[in-house]
Amino acid sequence: MILLCSQNSKLKEHWLKGLADEDESVVLLDNSEQIRTKLNGSSGVLVLLDLDEESSESVSIATNLLSLQPAINLFALSSKPSLEQGVGLVQVGIRGYGNCWMHPETLRQSSRLIRSGEVWLGQEVIQHLIKGIVTGKQNTSDPSVISDPRLADLTARELEITERVATGESNKLIAYELGITERTVKAHMSNIFQKTDVKDRLQLALLVNNQGR
Repeated sequence: MILLCSQNSKLKEHWLKGLADEDESVVLLDNSEQIRTKLNGSSGVLVLLDLDEESSESVSIATNLLSLQPAINLFALSSKPSLEQGVGLVQVGIRGYGNCWMHPETLRQSSRLIRSGEVWLGQEVIQHLIKGIVTGKQNTSDPSVISDPRLADLTARELEITERVATGESNKLIAYELGITERTVKAHMSNIFQKTDVKDRLQLALLVNNQGR
């Protein structure tokens, strides 16, 4: 089951475009109270929550929903996503965060990732979390990119890019610093993910800093 919670009818229509091909029943709701009623003990439900109407209380609303039903996949969305809001929501256990008007195809892909057990976050939030990982690691010992055997098969260039990703650098900055194109960086990232068996930059940063699974 997929719950779409917003008072904005145009936004609901936009979300429905992205989720049109999903093989799940979709229920339209107007507020977080209706989410609580509709869940009624259900697990594995994807909930798209429009934060714009209740942005000042977004963290408390998410906390309350997850305390009542921790097994739901809560995808919090805002027309003006911010680092502060995103980090606060991640800390209470949301599975996704981003712009509520994202392209329908992006919404479809991100929703599928969340339902498969992954976390989908905006780039700014990802970068902040990675930098936090590095800061915490530096308080104990220096991170070593060769300390995990899953990194052993990386080429010298892939190791260099991995180190930069683990300190929070974006693809654009990495391309500039190394004198290569962003397309080349993306190709290297694809190889790195495959070789290390991680799915995103955050998992890679955790791996490099000896906090991976």
